[in-house]
Amino acid sequence: MNFAKSMATCLSMLGLAFFAKPVFAESLSFAAVDLVPYVLHDDPGGRLGLMVDIDTAISERMGIPVEDEVLPMARAMKNLERGLTDCVVIALTPWSERKFQPVAKILNRFDAAIITREGVPITRIEDIHGLRLAITRGSFADSPISSDPNITQVPTNGYEQSVRLFKAGRVDAVAGSELSIFYYFAAEQISREDIGGILPIIHASLWLHCGKGQVPDDVILRLQEVTNELRIEGVFTRLLKRYIPDDFS
Repeated sequence: MNFAKSMATCLSMLGLAFFAKPVFAESLSFAAVDLVPYVLHDDPGGRLGLMVDIDTAISERMGIPVEDEVLPMARAMKNLERGLTDCVVIALTPWSERKFQPVAKILNRFDAAIITREGVPITRIEDIHGLRLAITRGSFADSPISSDPNITQVPTNGYEQSVRLFKAGRVDAVAGSELSIFYYFAAEQISREDIGGILPIIHASLWLHCGKGQVPDDVILRLQEVTNELRIEGVFTRLLKRYIPDDFS
């Protein structure tokens, strides 16, 4: 009888231990935003894109597979909001903090800037009054540069076109994500000596975000720990340098 009671107690304790044990995800689904150089297709050097590299580094350090789905920005955000995607790496903004769960910082600087041609220094927006600014359609909708009547806007279909106009001398400045612009500068062999100046106009940092209430707390903690380790070790910075020229890094 005592033996039976002991066995029952033992089994009960084992059951409690089993159910109390943290449950780690067998895999996670990440979205990689389909913009250059966050995702690259058919890159001659075999690079997959900064976001894919970051997701892979996190996956390998955690020791669990990450299913990376390449999606347009709008769909990636919708999927994360609807629980179809677990996590995504995007800029930390008041909007992203409201909609999702910021987990850990990836990179300190993820700025948008105005970059001018050689001979045109810039320390304020007024320095490009009367000049031609290449700007991607639909960007900077709430920024003064999109409504300043003293700036001649040259709308483009993307950063590649903006940078080519810049190189050809058809615009005096280009505006947008520093990372994207610097990537195309490398492709067009534009060096630091070829520009007049850089004026950051939006300051942001790059963060890992997950869907609210979607990823178990123990997995969130592990993601946070791993991401912080990789950032402190300089892994993300080294990945970034694969996509931008040395003199702009």
